[in-house]
Amino acid sequence: MLFSNNREPYEPEDVLILFKDDGTADIAPIVTINDERVYAESPQGNYAVPVGEVRSYVGRKGRIFLYPTTVENVTDCQRIAALERSTVLRSITHFEDQQALPGKPLPIFKIMLGIAAAILLIIIFKAV
Repeated sequence: MLFSNNREPYEPEDVLILFKDDGTADIAPIVTINDERVYAESPQGNYAVPVGEVRSYVGRKGRIFLYPTTVENVTDCQRIAALERSTVLRSITHFEDQQALPGKPLPIFKIMLGIAAAILLIIIFKAV
């Protein structure tokens, strides 16, 4: 009973805490982290924060990223997150093949040669 296999796998719950200079704070669960940014989503808005500007700590449930900032910078982080999300959505829904856009030019010489051969054959059959 003590060591049963019915335990759920551990999945860390990373959070981003934004401390604003006006005395307010926002706690947002982190969606993804890459080399450049920490992406977090909350009911107040989505955030894209540079990795180099956050301090990280380890908690019992996962990592905690602290980001002390100004109110203006928070709105900039929300704009960046919205821009990156719309860019990702646009690239996901863009179904046209990029290599097909330039396209090959039509083989006009071959088309003209085929038409000339057809005309020549018509003339030969009319003469006979």
